[in-house]
Amino acid sequence: MTRKRRRTTERRRHQRFKVQEDTFAMVTPLSARRGEILDVSKGGLALHYVPGKEKTKISIEIDLFLHIFSRDINFCLLRLPIRTISDVQTEDEVSDEGKRRRSVEFGALSQGQEDQLKYFIDNYTIKLEACRI
Repeated sequence: MTRKRRRTTERRRHQRFKVQEDTFAMVTPLSARRGEILDVSKGGLALHYVPGKEKTKISIEIDLFLHIFSRDINFCLLRLPIRTISDVQTEDEVSDEGKRRRSVEFGALSQGQEDQLKYFIDNYTIKLEACRI
């Protein structure tokens, strides 16, 4: 069965960057499970994760926070306020069964958080002009 994709209007305002391997994020208080960051921008990020028993449908009344860290623990950025934009089941590969893709938008960041996010983008991403949307 072939699925037709709907055309959507591009809403991104910031350049996206592909993240280097071994860089992860967690969304709390929903889960203590880490997810693999796919791409990041000044405005938000996307990650793959395998859900546990936590709910994937999110109440807008819950304050959500994102924590970004590298496997070697040389970088850690905690408690970024976020809003979930989408959370969908991935369908690309058989091996991804049960894996989901969550896209989040950052809320109001402090100057320190903005500086750390810029450092993260400068040092933990692969800068590809092709990612410019």
